[in-house]
Amino acid sequence: MSAPNASDTIDHLAARLAGQHTALAQQWLERLERLLLVEPREVFPSPQLLDHIPALILEVAEYLRTPGDHEIVANTAVMAKASELGLLRFDQRASVHQLLREYQIFSEILQNFLAEEVSALGPRADAAAAVRALNRATQAVRVLEQQTVDAFVRRYTETIEHQTAQLRNFSRLVSHEIRQPLSVLQVISRLIPATQTDSESTRLVQTLERNVVRLAEVAGMLERLAKLSRRSDNSPSEQTVDLSAVARDVSLQLGDMAHARDVTIHVADGLPMLVADAGRLELVMMNLLANAVKYSDPAKPSRVVHVRTIASDSGPRIQIADNGLGIPRSKLDVIFDQFVRAHAHLDDELGAQGMGLGLSIVRECMDAMGGSIAVESLEGDGTTFTLEWSPTVIQGR
Repeated sequence: MSAPNASDTIDHLAARLAGQHTALAQQWLERLERLLLVEPREVFPSPQLLDHIPALILEVAEYLRTPGDHEIVANTAVMAKASELGLLRFDQRASVHQLLREYQIFSEILQNFLAEEVSALGPRADAAAAVRALNRATQAVRVLEQQTVDAFVRRYTETIEHQTAQLRNFSRLVSHEIRQPLSVLQVISRLIPATQTDSESTRLVQTLERNVVRLAEVAGMLERLAKLSRRSDNSPSEQTVDLSAVARDVSLQLGDMAHARDVTIHVADGLPMLVADAGRLELVMMNLLANAVKYSDPAKPSRVVHVRTIASDSGPRIQIADNGLGIPRSKLDVIFDQFVRAHAHLDDELGAQGMGLGLSIVRECMDAMGGSIAVESLEGDGTTFTLEWSPTVIQGR
């Protein structure tokens, strides 16, 4: 058997990656569909936009073959494709957090594929060349990710600036519209006390009423526009989110941590569908579930965390309940404050560490989404966090 050849190894990996680009893109899309509510036709909507992920995989495969001093950023075609992907995901109401997650999935798929191919080559693979190929693929994904995110943020900034300009123009319009009827009212208010005849008083009162009606119409327009500005389609980071999918994805991410502490996370079916910021929702779930696992009670034979829907006559409401250590009564009133930790004295025993910022971040995220969070806890028994949102965030409202 001939000795492994570096060039042959690189060529083989690049060819295999190119040959499987469609299957790998499909694998990426399937994982994405489980995480996000995105239809395949929305990700690859038309020939004009091309198949972005398959095209990027082909470019990564070609990049593996290029000399070490060549950088993928010099390939203007592939960088343009990465930018197009960022603009596409912006139009689909994704968030920066989602883009990062999508690229994380993309990177994992490529890394696993290359690792499997190297394993299949066995002794025919040049180890050093295989490592270089893996590093080069990872570097390429990182550069493409940055380009995609930069394009997304630029469009986001342009949108915010456009909305700000609209608000400024509207403010000027309102000032103009209100100024004249207000001036009339001011004059009439001075004339009414001097009026002596009933007919003149009637005419002035009628004029006053007309202008009051006009002001009421302007006020109504202001109110309608204020409501419009709060709609989700004016917030690029908001979209329809399946809480069940988010909670399950977070529980998978925490799988190793939960397994090490023998904690079982149960996510109920049918959690609410919300129109909200997916990044904030995942951050809320991540902090609450991580805390539930981290502060499970090692003395209990069964350690569980439940994520479930709670019946409510107002907005959507869910609970995250555990049978862990619980929070001391003395800490309950301040548990959402920064740098507050209920079990700092047990860090060594539990293998836990932190700065006491997680729950304050959760509260900030809930506030930003127009929601609320409450806690009930009994030391030694467990803790229940209740999350509630306004009815307006329910899908379809």
